[in-house]
Amino acid sequence: MSSSETQARPTILVIEDEPGLLEILAVNLESSGYRAVTAADGIEAWRRFEEEQPDLILLDLKLPEISGFRLLELFRDSSKTIPVIVLTAFDFAEAEEVSRFGVQGFITKPFTPEKVVGMVGDLLSQGR
Repeated sequence: MSSSETQARPTILVIEDEPGLLEILAVNLESSGYRAVTAADGIEAWRRFEEEQPDLILLDLKLPEISGFRLLELFRDSSKTIPVIVLTAFDFAEAEEVSRFGVQGFITKPFTPEKVVGMVGDLLSQGR
């Protein structure tokens, strides 16, 4: 694949501390035409965010090192417009808490990878 083809594929930063779920999401996104960049903890996620400048972020809230809540604050301090979809096992109260950061999507675990890929596609198509 040429670098221009790689550039044309939207980059999705997938932040999830469960290795199996992280891999499933990345594989499904890649097979749907996206470029998946992964991080398994908050420190790695922040580094990847700064390096990759993703088009969309999939964010688990319960992470080691730096919590998803704190990452969300950092992401919003850096970019008010990047779409964020929160993936979590938390309940409605946490959904309300993160909504103040302008989260575009909230998916409660368990979920299907197809649901996530569908929401990613919907959000990216809205931004075009």
